Amino acid sequence: MKFALKPLASAASLILTGLLTMNAAQAGSLKSKPAAIDNGPVSATDSTEVALALKVNNLADLQAFVASTVDPSSPNFHKFLKPEQFASRYGQSNAVVHQVTNYLQSQGLTVTRVFSNNLVVMVRGTNAQMASMFSTPIHSFSANGVSFQKPVGNVTVPVALQGVVHAVAGLSTEPRFESRKRKLPAAIVPTSTTALMPMAGVPGAYTVKDLANLYNINPLYAKGLTGAGKTLGIMTFASFNLADVSTYWTAMGQSGSTARITVVNTVPGSTISTDGDDETTLDVEQAGGVAPGANIVVYEAPNTDAGAIALYTKAITDNIADTLSISWGASEIYYDASAFAAYDNLFLQAAAQGVPIFAASADSGAYDIGNAYPYPHYSSLLAVDFPASSPMVLATGGTTLPMTINLRYGSVTVPTERPWGWDYLQSYIAVNYGMSYYYSNMFPSGGGGGVSVQYPVPSYQAGLPGVQLSAKGQTLYCFSNVASNPCTPGQNLGSLPGGFAGRNVPDVSLNGDPESGYSVYYQGNWITGFGGTSFVAPQLNGVFALISQQVGGRVGWLHPQLYGAFRTQGYGSGSPFRAITTGDNLYWHAWNGFNPATGLGSLDVANLAAIFSH
Repeated sequence: MKFALKPLASAASLILTGLLTMNAAQAGSLKSKPAAIDNGPVSATDSTEVALALKVNNLADLQAFVASTVDPSSPNFHKFLKPEQFASRYGQSNAVVHQVTNYLQSQGLTVTRVFSNNLVVMVRGTNAQMASMFSTPIHSFSANGVSFQKPVGNVTVPVALQGVVHAVAGLSTEPRFESRKRKLPAAIVPTSTTALMPMAGVPGAYTVKDLANLYNINPLYAKGLTGAGKTLGIMTFASFNLADVSTYWTAMGQSGSTARITVVNTVPGSTISTDGDDETTLDVEQAGGVAPGANIVVYEAPNTDAGAIALYTKAITDNIADTLSISWGASEIYYDASAFAAYDNLFLQAAAQGVPIFAASADSGAYDIGNAYPYPHYSSLLAVDFPASSPMVLATGGTTLPMTINLRYGSVTVPTERPWGWDYLQSYIAVNYGMSYYYSNMFPSGGGGGVSVQYPVPSYQAGLPGVQLSAKGQTLYCFSNVASNPCTPGQNLGSLPGGFAGRNVPDVSLNGDPESGYSVYYQGNWITGFGGTSFVAPQLNGVFALISQQVGGRVGWLHPQLYGAFRTQGYGSGSPFRAITTGDNLYWHAWNGFNPATGLGSLDVANLAAIFSH
């Protein structure tokens, strides 16, 4: 049975209610990770590169155009722009860009690149020049064995550029982004999944073949859909080994050839870290395994603010990938309004070109800052992850599949698919290992989800039962000082607004719990008990490569299309959505409808593909 896509709202209103970020004074923002050791001013003569994000032209028109491309009643439906068309309509003019670059050069700086969308300019200079240009001292810091530099004052854009530049990225080289993957701690490794090989149908050792069975992808394969003729893009901050990917695909009965993979360093001349290469490995294995006929472009960048802007800009302006995913993120409370605006312009460009972006919603349940501010040394704080929290990005959440886990001191049963949250293991851990083990190794762990305090609720979620306001009483306190995260006991590190009508994440969810998770081939070995929402983002990247092949073109911005289908079909017969009705992600509860623990629920991919048939 096929369902036609139906308009959700007028083209002009679809985005305008979802992309207006809060005033910086209103938004909840901590703007930095835990305190680091300030080692004093950086070397004045050392060189650094920053990215200047320029304001988009005709923002309201761009928002309306993007909405119209996914409105079946519009003559623009699925008529997407080429990058040069986007630059002409919505980028800054060549004359304005020339004025910007002339000014930068007049200050002794070197313009290293102007991206073709005329929205991002890369510029290099000494630390002394950058400190002078942006009116802030720059200091060297160290934390957790990592050295980096960042400004110690407010960054001020020069008056000559204030009309056109609205964000500066790169004065800080602190590694901001974390991969959204999780592995099982020793106490909860099942006794039945310790073999170093994938095992069909065994939770914790699942493969992309199991994924196809679990979420009904096989009917697409039966139609001959493999992603052939399509290209999926993976954005990452770490390198990977092609041989690992080849071995994984071969084990799946697919071609092990890696000739379909292209690797792009989005910051030419930079060194791409191996820290997090298991993330990149699993992303390529999963996305390419779901869509075995698709070409793959892996966009890599250094894990810095400037690297991130270059990463997104290059992947989007290349316009090679029909779908894009990223499994790295950071809590949205580390950003301010200008940073969001810079990214939002890029996400709008992707949507205008018809490219959906999938992002992992993170793995700390409802407490997205859990890794940076570990409980019980800090109070828990409800937060959501960026870029998943952007209204233009499809936030992919995580569930736990039904299973019985045979552990060292007994078994634990999960009777039905639920939001991933390791509170279902709390009693077992408390009895056999003590609560200190639970809090040190397992809390908070779960599918990321909750309410943004940076983005207002978008129109596609407005009025939808189950959409929540931000929780009240969210203040971050230091409880005890630890060497890795120094703070003063009792210190108030910031508060978030309660009762805010914000964007809810995730949008949809698939299996993400390492207990019911996956096998990965990494560094020459099979590893089981791998999970995290970082699996879901590349899996959906692969799924939509299949759907794009079916459609014969790009699918565009997904939210109005998916939420429109949900409002029409709910969980009825033939619906692409499967209700998740019990459990929680450590705070937000699932019920028979949209919820911030699993979004619209999990998916029936064959039915999902049907709503895009036209």
